[in-house]
Amino acid sequence: MKKILIFGAGGHGQVVADALLLMDGADPAAFLDDGVPAGTKILGIPVTGGFTSYREIPHDGIVLALGNAELRKKIFKQLTEDGEKMFTVIHPSTVISPNVKIGDGCMIMAGAVINTGAEIKDNTIINTNSTIEHHNSIGPHSHIAPGSTLGGEVVVGEESMVGIGATVLPRINMGSRSTLGAGSTAIKNIPDDTTWVGTPAKELINK
Repeated sequence: MKKILIFGAGGHGQVVADALLLMDGADPAAFLDDGVPAGTKILGIPVTGGFTSYREIPHDGIVLALGNAELRKKIFKQLTEDGEKMFTVIHPSTVISPNVKIGDGCMIMAGAVINTGAEIKDNTIINTNSTIEHHNSIGPHSHIAPGSTLGGEVVVGEESMVGIGATVLPRINMGSRSTLGAGSTAIKNIPDDTTWVGTPAKELINK
C-alpha cells in the first residue's frame, strides 16, 4: 500500500482524498496545509502540519491538490528537484483509453472520460465529468474543470484553465496561462495569457 501525502486540505483536496480512498493500493496518509491546524482530522485523515513538514512523514508519493496553477507548478518543481515522487490519482469511475499518456502528479476525477491518443501532462487536473476527446494534448499544471468538453485534437497550453461547463471545439489551440470562462464556447484559437468568455467566446478586455 503506497502512502500518499495530499498538499491542500480544502474542497479539492478532499475530492482527491475520496478518490485515493477508492483506489487500489493507495493510502491517503495525511493532509498538509499551512492554513489548517495540525491534529485536525478530515475524512478520517489527519492534517499533520504545513507544506514544509512533508520530510517528517513517511510516504511513497505526493499529490498537489491545489487550485492555483502557478503555485502548483512552483511546488511541483521544488519537490521533483528534491527527488520526490509525484503520485497520479485516478478515480475508479473514469473511462480512459489504454492509448492515453498520463504524466506525473495528475488528478483525474470521478466520471472523467479521456479518449484515444490523448496526452495529459504533469500535474494537471482533469476534473469531475469532464470529457477529453481523442488526440488532445493538455499541458502541464493545467485545470480542466468539472463538466467541460474538449473536442478532438485540442491543444491546451501549460497553466491554462478550461472553466466549468465550457466547450472547446475540435482542433482549437489554447495558449499557455490562458483561461476559457465557465459555460463559454471556444470556436477559435486562444492566445497565451488571455481570458475568453461567452458563446462564442471573445477576449475579455479589462478597461
